Amino acid sequence: MHDSTQRIATAAPAVPAAAEIVVGVPSCNHAGTVALVLRAAQAGLGEFGSGQSTLLVSADARSSDGTREQVRGLRAENPLLRELGPADGAAVPVSPGVEIRELRMILELALQVHARACLVLDASLTSMGADWVAQLLHPILADQFDIVAPCFARHKLDGGISNGIVYPLTRALYGKRVRQSLGSVFALSGRLVERFLAKGVWDIEISALATDARAMTEAICGEYAVCQTFLGPAEHAASGPSLDLSSILAGVLGSVFDEMNRNVAFWQKVRGSEPVRWFGTPVEMGGNPPPVDAHKMWESFRLGCRTLQDVWALVLPPATLLALKYLARDDAAGAGLADDLWARIVYDFALGYRLHVINRGHLLRALTPLYLGWLASFVREMDTAPAQDVERRVQQLSMVYEAQKPYLISRWRWPDRFNP
Repeated sequence: MHDSTQRIATAAPAVPAAAEIVVGVPSCNHAGTVALVLRAAQAGLGEFGSGQSTLLVSADARSSDGTREQVRGLRAENPLLRELGPADGAAVPVSPGVEIRELRMILELALQVHARACLVLDASLTSMGADWVAQLLHPILADQFDIVAPCFARHKLDGGISNGIVYPLTRALYGKRVRQSLGSVFALSGRLVERFLAKGVWDIEISALATDARAMTEAICGEYAVCQTFLGPAEHAASGPSLDLSSILAGVLGSVFDEMNRNVAFWQKVRGSEPVRWFGTPVEMGGNPPPVDAHKMWESFRLGCRTLQDVWALVLPPATLLALKYLARDDAAGAGLADDLWARIVYDFALGYRLHVINRGHLLRALTPLYLGWLASFVREMDTAPAQDVERRVQQLSMVYEAQKPYLISRWRWPDRFNP
């Protein structure tokens, strides 16, 4: 049994022998928002879970800001709310980032009660609607899917890292068109929960891991049934100091590249991609999108071309370096990174990450000016386009990633011999 189980106190009130649905909220220092999420989940279960046995669980092993006190206060409203946490006197180390220990607690409880479906929610959400519960659980309970990924509403140019790197890359690698594979909300079938725990998928203590990235890739590689559902916007309360773009990029891509290294035997066999079933209807974003300064981003790209050549030369082939040098010239104003060049750059950085050519954090941060160059190109092209055309453009880019995948496989297998 996992070490997290040894630290879990008996849930209060006592857990029943069986429950069809478990909704869990892992938290660590979310005193300002955990009650909002639990109330929304409770309302959603009241609407969707009528006639079914359900469990609503808060898992918290490390909070020191009053989060657990907030949860206990909610028990006056919902006496059936369960709490999972450390056993009395247990020492649980505090670390920032994703609540891996707490997630394991929830999954172990779902396995214990033989749940048919387990929904994991993000304790930092401020925009969750009660209807999310039904939208995320229905595909598992009614249509026998094993994992449901949310697709949150966004302004058309939001989510640049997802649009330009994560979605096209994971689609090309694993062959499934999961539009937003990163986040902290997802639903799992009982049999997938059992597989995750049996394999020790989260028997790790890496606080920066994007847990759902592992959930999705594990499900796809295990050939479980994957689907996605449209939800409203995902707005989160700030937790600690804001991270700069380089840190965000390094955190996201570190998780994606780690999964890439872990699943190489699977993705090297995949060719092309296939659609993944959608549930629900797209949600329109209201309000004006935040302004985007493409000129400033392009200047950051040009600065990187002047100052990071030595670092980039560790991972990028000479032909790519030459193309970047041309794009950074003064007389190349209005130019942009071509899709095939951009896809190869991402693949090259994935290989450099695998080979550990320099400190991995430094390597991923060195991608930032290149990403800004791609994003500036994308914004200039799509700034006045309607949202549906932006989405078509992302799908077009993803097809280029797929077309360039043989380049990745060749470099991955023969990194020293394939250097065009």
